[in-house]
Amino acid sequence: MKKLDSIQILRAVAALLVVFCHGAAEIGTNSPALWPSVWHTINNKGLFGVDIFFVVSGFVMMHIISGQPPGGASAARFIGERAVRVVPLYWLTTLLSVAIGVLAPALKHKHAFSAPYVLRSLLFTPSINPATGAPEPVLGLGWTLNYEMFFYAIIALILLLGVRRVFTALLVVFVSLVVFGAWFQPDDIIVKSWTHSIILEFLYGALLAQLRLSGWRIGALAQCVFVSAGMGGWLLLDLPAAGHFDLRGIVWGLSAAAIFCGFVMGRSQIAWPKGFTLIGDASYSLYLTHLFVMRICSMLVYHLPVGAVLQAVLFLLVFPPAAMALSVISYRKFELPTMKLGRQLIDARLNRRRLIETA
Repeated sequence: MKKLDSIQILRAVAALLVVFCHGAAEIGTNSPALWPSVWHTINNKGLFGVDIFFVVSGFVMMHIISGQPPGGASAARFIGERAVRVVPLYWLTTLLSVAIGVLAPALKHKHAFSAPYVLRSLLFTPSINPATGAPEPVLGLGWTLNYEMFFYAIIALILLLGVRRVFTALLVVFVSLVVFGAWFQPDDIIVKSWTHSIILEFLYGALLAQLRLSGWRIGALAQCVFVSAGMGGWLLLDLPAAGHFDLRGIVWGLSAAAIFCGFVMGRSQIAWPKGFTLIGDASYSLYLTHLFVMRICSMLVYHLPVGAVLQAVLFLLVFPPAAMALSVISYRKFELPTMKLGRQLIDARLNRRRLIETA
């Protein structure tokens, strides 16, 4: 798929929403008396970045497999390339989180590093944090990657089974899972996760990909309407105090899909500045590494002998730029090389397999 700048911009926006979400929570923790409602609102609204990410993922995955013949080879290549893209950095940051928790526990708020729990985290299996009771892996952000890998696994299974109408199969599977979850309200963390309405957000992105591949486009006025409607849904509807809701995939999911539609489905594309699209390129690194940067910046700023307001201002001036700088370095020096090496290994393995089959 030809890279669309508008998608990279949405990735950048999604990652930065999460950055400010956690940054606001950090300020609220260190300065609880300083405008608490402001930091709570930013923290709450920043969670919407995840919903944008899921819609983007659904769109991109459908584009990746479009035109691919179903079967074992396509399934193997698809899941292999997804693993190469997601696993190395996630495993690195997860193990780094474990190392910090063991060697410098003062730098971490949550401590749970039993071998089974770490292993489940590395294998993208939804699990409960033994220390907090929260449904999250060792690296708390990884809960979203559990959903991503589940989505990839379903696509790979559909391809492996030889189903030609992949979107139709996805529609049937995901809607059935959500209906099951809504009807039976399962308690098991794995079943509960994989039947939550949030998985519909992948479906919205996949539907928009189908429409774009068919040639469907909208005019500038319609783009403005979609973006405005999506932002309205995001700003007017809140998550409850617990930080989640069962209909998130319908409420915030449709809002994210509307914003995506307004950005990506237009007849013409905006030429965005390269600096913005670079943050989109590095959004995966930004998402996974910003908490490490945040903790360091927080320790530095909140030990300065200045007032709470100035501490908050300095934190906001230092943390986001530092997180973005590290993410670009991580993208260029770690993500790109590991992706290149991984794809070379996948190509070599699939070529050997073809040679064996044709011999």
